[in-house]
Amino acid sequence: MREALQQRWSLEGIFPGGSESSEFKQFLIELEEDIFKETATTIETKELEAISGFERWIEQMNRIQELSTRLLEATHFVECLKSENVEDENAMILSEKVRGISSQFEIVINDFEQALVHILDEIWEQLLQLEQINPLAYPLQEKREKARRKLPVAQEKLIQDLSINGYHAWVNLYNSVTGKTKIVLEEEGQRQYLSFGQVYNLLHSSINHHSRRNLVNALHHAGEKVAETCAAALNNIAGFRLQVYKHRGVDSILTEPLRYNRMSQTTLDSMWEAVNQSKPIITSYLKRKARLLGLEKMDWFDMYTPIGKVTKTYTYEEAAEIILTGFHSFSPKLADYTERAFQEGWIDSENRDTKASSGFSARFPLTKQSRIFMNFQGTHNNLAILAHELGHSFHQGIISNDVPPFAQQYTMAVSETASTFAETIILNKVIQDISNEHEKLLLLEAKIQTALSYLIGVQGNFIFEKDFYEIRKKRVVGVDELSQLMEKAQQYAFNDYLVSYHDLSWIWNRHFYFTDKPFYNFPYTFGFLFSQGIYANALQEGHSFEKKYIDLLRDTGRMTAEQLAFQHLGFDLTKQEFWEKAMQIVLQDIKDFLALTEKSLSEEGMKC
Repeated sequence: MREALQQRWSLEGIFPGGSESSEFKQFLIELEEDIFKETATTIETKELEAISGFERWIEQMNRIQELSTRLLEATHFVECLKSENVEDENAMILSEKVRGISSQFEIVINDFEQALVHILDEIWEQLLQLEQINPLAYPLQEKREKARRKLPVAQEKLIQDLSINGYHAWVNLYNSVTGKTKIVLEEEGQRQYLSFGQVYNLLHSSINHHSRRNLVNALHHAGEKVAETCAAALNNIAGFRLQVYKHRGVDSILTEPLRYNRMSQTTLDSMWEAVNQSKPIITSYLKRKARLLGLEKMDWFDMYTPIGKVTKTYTYEEAAEIILTGFHSFSPKLADYTERAFQEGWIDSENRDTKASSGFSARFPLTKQSRIFMNFQGTHNNLAILAHELGHSFHQGIISNDVPPFAQQYTMAVSETASTFAETIILNKVIQDISNEHEKLLLLEAKIQTALSYLIGVQGNFIFEKDFYEIRKKRVVGVDELSQLMEKAQQYAFNDYLVSYHDLSWIWNRHFYFTDKPFYNFPYTFGFLFSQGIYANALQEGHSFEKKYIDLLRDTGRMTAEQLAFQHLGFDLTKQEFWEKAMQIVLQDIKDFLALTEKSLSEEGMKC
């Protein structure tokens, strides 16, 4: 039996002293001074007219990369401080300080990117072939093209200034309104005031259809009260974004999110087509689940309801052993990295009242370490989350070790690849190892639920957002029309199978209101299916796949999605073949579920 593991992380190896760290305060002073110096550094255009004059530019680029590494170290340190103790006021002050330094660094980055535009094309091509520049060819080319698409500097600055009290202010209003909204639930003569998060958790855990309907009615009533305000926020966020696109000459609402995720429209279309072709089998699952719940057909709020309660729990040490054994069967290096995380106090999994509720993995590129944050309560879901975050951490460790900083910036589309791959390994191991058939069925169904949230749930959100933006180009979209668009999108995603749809989910889904990037949806589907395709390859190739996998992760910041898949896996993401192969992992789970439940339909214990 494994000895007791530490469940609180240590940040002393990064900056000793926590939020009172004098070493960290000095680190910030020096970082701010160096960024200020860089702001005043100018490279004359004439110096960029010949390849022989690029010595100072290369030195500047290296300094900027080093500054970005130091800033990331500071950013993640304060995030860890805030999360481990939400009552730490010093951590909040430090967070604001780092945010201000980050804003100053943005000026340095913008000036650097603008300078790339002035380099002659023939000189640029020679520059990219230099030994010290070639490993950065892709991210530098990307930065140059991004700068070329921008408006003149003065206009871009005006957009940024107006965004503060316009674009971003609408998000703040939305967050304030929905954050303060209480959902009033009246049941058995008692009244409860719940947040959306609490209602969401209850909907996903309640096994009583009547109770779920009461929750949904309360949620709908609360949504109606804030619908006009949320519609105004959504319309103005979209309107601002569309006007900026118009002035930058961007025609399609998908152009920027596809560029950001380094993938093509053809790849996106092929991915969705593979999902669509799988709908008949997915519908068979929905029909079977309805029967198991004792329903003729399901409402939307029945979709993610468990068909029973998993009673199996794990100690933290048991969870560690399961994860290490599972990882080792696919990648000894992943297992070794994970062992280090457990042994060296990189994971904060302890339940404390003063902890934040989120889960994340933070990387520290200077110290070559990571930290993982979660609340472990011994559930199957906790086990999956721990594996998921360790997958993120492994990815971060690879790129922090031997990849230049500019090439460490990978996209949202591939960010979930390593994490979901790791989670899949462990979920499949647990399902395979468990002897109790009923527990096996419940765990399998939970895995399918997660998959369908990525595939079907996300598709509904994607279709809604796409249709909404097309209409918003012409006019404001009212509350009723937004709800109609949402219902129509969900009908398509769920193959028009459900009895009812969550037409007001546009109010509660905060992703629609993000201003940092639009379409905070399809990258989740991409990341999930990409990881499933990788998992299928790993099963076929065994331990020889490890090197391919690590090489793929190492290149996530310096290739397009299509280049990654082709160079490391030999697959063409623009074709449906890869996506169909990835979907087979999910479809096999559904087939197993249908087979296991065939003999269980008559058992009363399987019904709610």
